[in-house]
Amino acid sequence: MSRGSRSAGWTVIAAVLIWSAVATEVSLGRVIEGLPFMWDFLRRMFPPDPSVLGNALRGAVQTIQIAVVGTAVAAVLALPMGFAAARNAAPGWLFYGARSVLNVFRAVDTLVYALFFVAAVGLGPFPGVLAVVVYTATVLAKLYSEAIEAIEPGPVEAVRATGATPLQVLRWGVLPQLVPQFLSFTLYRFETNIRAAAVLGFVGAGGIGFYIQTYLRLLNYPAAATVLLVLVGLVMIVDFASSRLRARLV
Repeated sequence: MSRGSRSAGWTVIAAVLIWSAVATEVSLGRVIEGLPFMWDFLRRMFPPDPSVLGNALRGAVQTIQIAVVGTAVAAVLALPMGFAAARNAAPGWLFYGARSVLNVFRAVDTLVYALFFVAAVGLGPFPGVLAVVVYTATVLAKLYSEAIEAIEPGPVEAVRATGATPLQVLRWGVLPQLVPQFLSFTLYRFETNIRAAAVLGFVGAGGIGFYIQTYLRLLNYPAAATVLLVLVGLVMIVDFASSRLRARLV
């Protein structure tokens, strides 16, 4: 690439950045003006109220349960969809159809699915589980399909050359390459689903977000601070455990 082309590229990037900043009304002055209000909001949260720790822990446990069930079901549903959306594993009509369906469903956020399922099945953790399942299944299917398309053909051909059956080729040539990646992707989605499930309570889909929303609406900032601290601790623990597990799989 010539120097002129690189300069033109950076100019376009800078122009898009400036255009976007102007359109979104980015203003450092407004942030500085808002600092006293931010400080007042944080000041009202301290000291945290330990009397609501029980509710916070119950919400945290429910958030984990939503993420566990939602991720597990989604991982199972994503397997056939992943193979259907892999260019090297599915015929053209199935590949393009599956990719189109995945793109449509991935375009909708988990929170929107939660609103939909709350309207359909009522309040509580169950619509949260359904929201996590639908969105996570499509995301995992996309990741699975990319892993399938990237498998090394050498081990597959070596197993096939021994006269193995298609099932044996899958067992010894394909799965050893895919299983570690599939597990790593699933653990990563579980980690992100903890964060997603934490905010589903804002729309009535259970989890620790329900308590955050409730206390903020009641202007009980010390109680909200306690729940937020529990949420931070939960995310840190899950992130650490998930990272260690994924590191062992790679």
